[in-house]
Amino acid sequence: MTVTAITNATLLDQEGRHAIQLEGDKIKAVVDASEVPPDDTVIDANGGLVVPSLVDPHLHLDLAYSVEEVPPNKSGTLLEAIGLWSAAKRELSVENVKARAIRAVNAEVSFGTGFIRSHVDVASASGDRLFQGVLAARDETRDRCDIQLVAFPQDGLIRDPGAVDLVRQSVKQGVDLVGGIPHIERTRREGIAHLELMFDLARELDADIDVHIDETDDPQSLYTEHLASLTIQRNYQGRVTASHVCALSSYTDVHAARVMDLIAEAKINVVCNPGVNLHLQGRFDTYPKRRGLTRISQLLERGIPCAAGQDCIKDPFYPLGTGQMLDQAFLLVHADHLSTPPQIRTAFDMVSSMASQICKRDARLIPGAAANLTIFPVDNVIDLVRTKPIPSEVLFRSRSL
Repeated sequence: MTVTAITNATLLDQEGRHAIQLEGDKIKAVVDASEVPPDDTVIDANGGLVVPSLVDPHLHLDLAYSVEEVPPNKSGTLLEAIGLWSAAKRELSVENVKARAIRAVNAEVSFGTGFIRSHVDVASASGDRLFQGVLAARDETRDRCDIQLVAFPQDGLIRDPGAVDLVRQSVKQGVDLVGGIPHIERTRREGIAHLELMFDLARELDADIDVHIDETDDPQSLYTEHLASLTIQRNYQGRVTASHVCALSSYTDVHAARVMDLIAEAKINVVCNPGVNLHLQGRFDTYPKRRGLTRISQLLERGIPCAAGQDCIKDPFYPLGTGQMLDQAFLLVHADHLSTPPQIRTAFDMVSSMASQICKRDARLIPGAAANLTIFPVDNVIDLVRTKPIPSEVLFRSRSL
């Protein structure tokens, strides 16, 4: 059904009940609820909270539900997961990837997500099959979700030189961003060369960057500072996202402060993945165990945009995951001790407004913005994060899904 308005809505940071008028696939106006009479194409929110659709800024659609395709990850470590996936992806078909990716998109949409940024493996071991499967899934789900893709050289760019041309090929065929993973390379020198090559490709293809970086507890993993320096040298400020950045939490406070100041200077965005970071990191610790999450609060204090992603849904890296982005806000509250009402609101913003800013999408309740909206059966953001309810309604481009 195409919806012309939502009435009796509670809105963030506003008193009273409101109506959101829609025209085409955009928001036309936000008015008092009394100005919109009942109609067959008007949804009554019954006082529920209406927000722009949630955002998942970091997912792997090609990996989703692949736990069914691989042996168990007995150690639970990142390295074993990479090995299991490297073997499995050699055999996966385009149709297999497409079907699992569509399943994941539908799951995320059912929980109120309207935008996904997904990384897709472009390693030589799988050739173009994984990104072709995800591109096909994106085409098939265009009527319910906006999907942005990152070319992710999972096996490296130096260790796997064939991935360089696959990055080029994927972007030319519709993938949006260039990715990287310098800590997968054999040596630090090769990891830095990986970053330099990633920037070369991004400039050549005029693409933004979203790079997996320092996804380890090792305090000697220092790629984030090289990323910040290269961002400044290459005049790529505002076009780079650093994903994971877990090692930052293992640095001394003095070193971490220096690196965070560099991130701020380079205007780099940061995306953490609370569920997966908590699950994978700290695996080599006895007690006390590190939480594995990056220094979110300290990054935010410096004005660095931060977001939280799902990352994985039932794959060798993470046996859980549902695509419910409120789960990530909920976990973030616990993992980073975000206990006050403003802090809980920030956790929600990291799967909504701040995440959309990082992904360069306008997700605001203002005239002219996309009519991608979710209605939740609560009237405040704390209960939203606390209870993680199923949406009452999900709209994409004014259409009720």
